[in-house]
Formats: sequence, structure tokens, C-alpha cells
Amino acid sequence: MLMDAETGALLYARRPHQRRPPASTTKIMTTLLALEYGDLDAQVTVSPRAAGTPGSSMGIRAGERYRLLDLLHGVMLPSGNDAAVAVAEHVSGSVGRFVALMNQRARQLGMTRTWFANPHGLTHPGHLTTAYDLALLTRAAMAQPLFAQLGCTRQARVCELESGRALTLSNTNRLLWSYAYVEAGKTGTTSAAGRCLVLLASRG
Repeated sequence: MLMDAETGALLYARRPHQRRPPASTTKIMTTLLALEYGDLDAQVTVSPRAAGTPGSSMGIRAGERYRLLDLLHGVMLPSGNDAAVAVAEHVSGSVGRFVALMNQRARQLGMTRTWFANPHGLTHPGHLTTAYDLALLTRAAMAQPLFAQLGCTRQARVCELESGRALTLSNTNRLLWSYAYVEAGKTGTTSAAGRCLVLLASRG
């Protein structure tokens, strides 16, 4: 599906309203809510649940502390499921309350065929969205200047606040290295969803 990001007009679409698993493109919503509700300089302590989340990882450990902004780099660049849970717990106090906030925000944005079950996108029954709804979400996220910055950052280095342990984070979106017109994007891959990509690009 292709949408004009300024007007919202559909330029090309093939089954844009078909519900599908979104994989890690879910993290667009996770990041948007953190930008809307969080203090980016706040210190976040990593819980055992966050550190033990399976799948793609930022590499954080239970008990470590990071700035919220550093965790968002971990969400958007290496697509860390561990970072997504840490962000959710920090913003709302629990993953469950954060998921409720995700679904509330989705309704506000007109994402009528979307339902979220977690902040990272690992396969879960009913955790579904559509290409059209993801486009609505991405337009809202791009209104946050920092989202665009995170979405086009190739690599970042962050440090744990107590030990100084450094993590080098690389973006999973390889188009950032090969396509000059990319402004932001988010990848996602699971066996149920296949390979997913939300991409904002402009020329001229």
C-alpha cells in the first residue's frame, strides 16, 4: 500500500484493510506513546520480565538502568523486545495497562481494524492490524520530530547508567544504507507475519 503522507490519500492499495499480524511494526505505537507520555531523560530500571523477553533484543539486563531515550533507540534500531517491555512498564506501570493505552490511542487515530496484545509484536491471537491502520499510525508518529530521527538512525551507542556498559545498536532497516530518500521506517519479522516494512520516503 502507498499513501501520500501529507494528505492521507491512497495512491496504491492491495487489500489495505485486510487484518494481519504486524510483527515489530507494533513498536511504532510503543514509541509514539513513550514520546507522548514519557520523560525522555527519566531513568528506567530493567525488570526481569523485560530482560527475559524472547526474540529480537537490545541486550539489556535485569537491574540495569537506562534513560528512556536510550531504550527507545533499543526499540527502534535493533527492534528490541526487551526494550519495548521496559518502556511499557515505565510509561504505564505494567504491560497490561500499556496495552490498554495502545488500544485507546489506536481508536483515537481511527485504526478501526487494529487490536494490540503486547508492546513488541510477538505473535499473539488477535494481535492484528492492517496496512491502512499502520499508515494512520505512522502519520501520527511522524508528527513527533524525534520519531523521525529514531526511524532514520543507522547506528547508536548507549550506556548503562551505573556501570557504563556500552551497547552499540544497529538499525534492522537496511534501506537506510542503500536508499537515499528514506526519512524513517520500521521493520518487523515473525513466522506468522512474514517480513513487514513501514517506510516513509520523499524525493524533491
